[in-house]
Formats: sequence, C-alpha cells, structure tokens
Amino acid sequence: MNQRLSVDEAVQTVISELEEYTGWKYLKSQRCLKKKVKDIELTIDFFTSKWNHSYEYIGINAEFSMVYKKLGKLPVKNTVAVYCFRPKEGNDTYWFDISSKDKLVSVIDILKREIDQTALYFAGKFESDREGAVRELLEKHFDEYHVKLAFVAAILGNDAVVQKAHEIYDSLSDEERQQVEDYKNGA
Repeated sequence: MNQRLSVDEAVQTVISELEEYTGWKYLKSQRCLKKKVKDIELTIDFFTSKWNHSYEYIGINAEFSMVYKKLGKLPVKNTVAVYCFRPKEGNDTYWFDISSKDKLVSVIDILKREIDQTALYFAGKFESDREGAVRELLEKHFDEYHVKLAFVAAILGNDAVVQKAHEIYDSLSDEERQQVEDYKNGA
C-alpha cells in the first residue's frame, strides 16, 4: 500500500527538494523560493489547500512571478509577470495531490520540469540578456505569463509596446472600448 503523509511532511518535502534543485533561497515566512537577478526578483510561491488533512488529502500549487521594484513598492504595481503551475491531467486542475509518497515524487518531478522551462530558464535569460528576456516575454509569452506592458516599456522603451497595446485594444468588445474611453475621461 502507498504510504500516506502528514501535511507538514509532504509540503516540506516538496519545498526542500525544489530549493535544492533550483539553488534559490527559501524564505520560510513567505513560503517561497527567491532569486534576485540584478534589479528583478524571481519568486516561486507555494500555496496549500485549506482542505488539507494529514493522511487523507494534501493539495499544493505554486506560481512563478517576476518583480520589478522600480515600478512601485506594492505587489500590485511591481509584480510584472506571473506563471501558474497547474496539474495538466486528472480531475483537479488547481491543486497537485501530494497525499501519498508516489504522488509526492510524481509532483516533484512535474514541478522540476516546469520550473526548468520557466523560472530557471528566465533566470538564465535575465542574467545573460535582460532586454532579450523581456522581448521574449512580450513576443512569445505575453498572455501565458500575464506580462505588464509598463514593465516592457520600462526596459525596452515605449515604442516596444505600441503594437501590443494596439492588438489588445483591437481585441476589446465595444462595451470594453467604451469603458476605456470613460476611464480616460475621468469616470
């Protein structure tokens, strides 16, 4: 029979395995892994389900975010890109089930692969070519990472975001366009 785990044991195993794998610093108070690359902070945050119950069900998920503090002090202003790690198969598309040893090992492997393709990939890109990394986010991963245009403009200049801003505006419904106009007019 597959060994069931306690909530603390399962969550700590995931985080410590990923901390070792990434080499990023674990901040226990924030339950995240963090790496700073010049003026950009890269973070992997971990979240647990309020329905977690030791030896029964344990759900965890994670998200990768990029923070550029030059845009402001508050996270709503300085979080410039976010990628959510979610299960690609199974009934639950929000929580990874880590309630047993086998499931835990499987989820750690999945997260390692995803972190390789996202967080570690962009950490390397930002270290070697910051402008190239931002350009790639804009051109190839804009929707997937929910990239803020203000960030792209801050790094690459306003001209770099004009086309994307037009694409976004052109995709709006008439009602949404009216809301934009109302907002611009102070409503």
